[in-house]
Amino acid sequence: MVHSDNSATTNNNTILGNQSLEAIPEQLSELTGITVEESERIMESWLGNRQLDLRTSVLFDQEVLSRLRSLRVALLVVDFQNDFVDGSLKIGDGDAGQEPSSAITPLNELLQLSSWDLVVYTKDWHPHNHISFLSQAHNSDRVMDEKDENKTLGFFDSVQFLKPIKTEQVLYPDHCIQKSWGSDIHPEIYIADNAEYIMKGVDPYLDSYSAFNDNNGRSKTELEDLLRRENIDAVVIAGLAYDICVRFTCLDAVKQNFLAAVIPECSAGLTKKGIEESEMAFKKQGVAMISKDEARGITEGGFLPREWVQRIVKK
Repeated sequence: MVHSDNSATTNNNTILGNQSLEAIPEQLSELTGITVEESERIMESWLGNRQLDLRTSVLFDQEVLSRLRSLRVALLVVDFQNDFVDGSLKIGDGDAGQEPSSAITPLNELLQLSSWDLVVYTKDWHPHNHISFLSQAHNSDRVMDEKDENKTLGFFDSVQFLKPIKTEQVLYPDHCIQKSWGSDIHPEIYIADNAEYIMKGVDPYLDSYSAFNDNNGRSKTELEDLLRRENIDAVVIAGLAYDICVRFTCLDAVKQNFLAAVIPECSAGLTKKGIEESEMAFKKQGVAMISKDEARGITEGGFLPREWVQRIVKK
């Protein structure tokens, strides 16, 4: 239980506005969906050596409850493009056996909600000679490490390019070439009104798994600036591939100090190993893994991930 300071209470029931001090954990529970008991533990953690009294209760409301009530949240749909659904780089062909088509219905349910503060679609947007294409690996404008240059290469092999930019690169089939059918958002995906679009992977010599920046961290997309301009605090992320572009987008969101959550049922992953590694990274970095219904609760009220609450409390 949260301990209150009797000097600031009358029969343990000092009134804060229309709410008693003891009602504060109930407010946190109602706002987040976390149990009252866990809400009490969260508040005790925030209090530290301080006592719960009128001053600290007002401070908790200002620093935690008010912040949680006023969060601006974006829904970010990563690379749900034709080539990844049923084109040249079908995610469903991976050993994880996760079909992107299974994610479309739950994702569309969320996209049709008008309560998001912002909806963003990202697109892989590669030039025809992109560094990630196996077909372009031996082009004269790039130099591979000798050990890679002299071996027979196949799809999903990893190689080291030395020039024009030193970078490690997995080689894929040609995919998501700019203005091609494969680069289009899949036609079954609902397009929200007033949505924004972010193109990534536009540099011929660098790949960009993350929707925030390229794999070498040399340049960034417009995503962070867009989120800052719209005063977004948190991003809820879904799309393709769960263990590649969704993963790196989630982790970079946290690095950029956004609250982040990912929706596995609205995504699809390529490999079992990649999915396992991604979810370990999510847990380590505080990316909440949530259901479609929990995502709805974030934007319509009644649910917030405990990872978000804990991060705000620690601030």
